[in-house]
Amino acid sequence: MNKLNHLHIKNFRSLADVYITPDSLNILFGPNGAGKSTFLDTIWFIRDCAIRGVDSASSFRDHGIGILWDGASEIDNILIEIEDESTKYEVSFGLSSGRIEAFAGEKLVNKVNNQLLINRTIGSDKATFYQFMGEDETTITLREPEKLALTSYVAFGKGDGAASELDKLLRAARSYHLRGASLFHLRRAGSESEPGDRLQDRCENLWSVLRNLHDRQVIDDRYDTIMKFMRESFPAFDGLYFEQTGRNTVYANFLDKRRRKPIQASGVSDGYIQMLINLTALFSEKPNGYSLILLDEPDISLHPWALAVFSKAVKLATEKLNKQVFIATHSPVLISQFEPQNIWATELDKNGQTVMKRVSEITDIQDLLEEYATGSLYMAEMIAPQSQSDAEELSQ
Repeated sequence: MNKLNHLHIKNFRSLADVYITPDSLNILFGPNGAGKSTFLDTIWFIRDCAIRGVDSASSFRDHGIGILWDGASEIDNILIEIEDESTKYEVSFGLSSGRIEAFAGEKLVNKVNNQLLINRTIGSDKATFYQFMGEDETTITLREPEKLALTSYVAFGKGDGAASELDKLLRAARSYHLRGASLFHLRRAGSESEPGDRLQDRCENLWSVLRNLHDRQVIDDRYDTIMKFMRESFPAFDGLYFEQTGRNTVYANFLDKRRRKPIQASGVSDGYIQMLINLTALFSEKPNGYSLILLDEPDISLHPWALAVFSKAVKLATEKLNKQVFIATHSPVLISQFEPQNIWATELDKNGQTVMKRVSEITDIQDLLEEYATGSLYMAEMIAPQSQSDAEELSQ
């Protein structure tokens, strides 16, 4: 399984200088504005830059206006450094008039042999490739300089295979901001009928993906896995019935053990659809060694029992199915389902910088963790507090 094993972020919003070593399972919690969603977005930003280009990726983030850490100087750059099993990849972004410049700086190193593979300076439309097309060193003018040089290096197919592994990992990444999911559209209009098993970012193709998985039950168990966790979450749930409601539209109806007739998606609770989205995000795509999933607030609308079941699904995905999962949440119930070494407390220090610590490494609470769940300590504001009194203490 290829996964991210180091991340270093500098000057990206409140992430002034954050360095972590993630595991397959990573739960982020903390006060509002502490940087949880921002942390997830840095990973997604690099992925967007690789696929869409820096200019397009930054346009979704107001072209970078206000994105530079408040304490940075005008000449400081944004740095996002990621490492997978074989490579260390550093991407730096310059800013001009407060906006992110389209031509990023890059440095890619093969960690196995410490070989430099890509070197590019900020603002340049050229990049130097190493161990490329039979040459020790080659400088080329990039055809699409607004995209990352990594994309060109891999596209030629003549370089170090470790770069390709990183590119696959980024391209296979999935990010879901669950508060922005298109529940209204799913309830009223259904999904556009299309092939494939990838759940889109706003989840509008949920019914189409689930029907496709349903049709493949004879060759794999992905649909059965989703249904198993749905039935455990909601004891009255008895399955889904799909129908083609238009030439290109598929709609879902819910089967309930207490009802004689199916219930349209427009008539079920948000929790049912939210849980289906969460489970589909985890299990719809086949495990292939490049499964990186970012879930922002998957706890929305879910009963504590359903959250406990969801945590079991997350553990299955990460422990048995080769997936790496990052979850940002405020739910004490969800947090309490996981081990302290998998949980990251995210806070702002007195300077407004994000600080991330594993709960298992916070020395002051280790004795309490022997008796109380992490979520209980969070509610008691023993860790990652948000109360005014703690804010005042930080300001002193």
